[in-house]
Amino acid sequence: MKVISRKPGKVELELRFILPNLFTAAALCAGMTALVLAAEGLPELAVLSVILAALLDACDGRVARLTGTTSRFGAELDSLADVVSFGAAPAFILYSWGLGQFGMAGWLPSLALATCCALRLARFNVAAQDASAPAWMANYFTGVPAPGGALLALSPMLAEFAGFLGNAEASLLALFVTSAVAFLMISTWPTFSGKSLGRKVSRLMLLPPVALAGLAVAGLLYWPWATMLAIAVLYAATLPLSKWRHGVLRARALT
Repeated sequence: MKVISRKPGKVELELRFILPNLFTAAALCAGMTALVLAAEGLPELAVLSVILAALLDACDGRVARLTGTTSRFGAELDSLADVVSFGAAPAFILYSWGLGQFGMAGWLPSLALATCCALRLARFNVAAQDASAPAWMANYFTGVPAPGGALLALSPMLAEFAGFLGNAEASLLALFVTSAVAFLMISTWPTFSGKSLGRKVSRLMLLPPVALAGLAVAGLLYWPWATMLAIAVLYAATLPLSKWRHGVLRARALT
């Protein structure tokens, strides 16, 4: 019998490459679960599943960079998972929750959200191969990223769950918010990227984000819907700031 020997570190190396893709697969599973929960008439749990998918999506890329296992395969898998979790799932959740009562007028924004999410991710994959882009551009996305777009699109539902709006008012608001988010996804509006967050930053500068993260965790424990709505509103408030900062850096680069 022939015994096949293996190098001691081979198993660990393989696991290191698999780990980021496990986070991506888990995010995809959370997105699929959101679809099922929405179909069963459980919109609150469906929204929570999308939020879980967003948290997992935030981990896969960071784990890949920390372990030095970034790959083209992982990037493509991440985009395919994002189309489900942040395109199809939020669109179906919104339609089954409230947009469906408007008929075709409610279906079109839902369709636009899912379609524009796919278009945005396809553009992102192509742009990622552009080696001629200046280094400062790595701190910005072109258009609202898929997880952020999903959070903004679901914000009328969060407002209802938090008790700020009734279903009728929230559904009407969702008509306009969903359409606006779909447009922002495929727009050229520059938005902040968190990929370089924490790099070359003093420890004192990290204290405010850490404190805010602690407040967010406490808020999610006691007032989950209101806290998630506040996060969505704060994210929307960064859009004009990112546009202004991007313009400053672009003008500086041209001089």
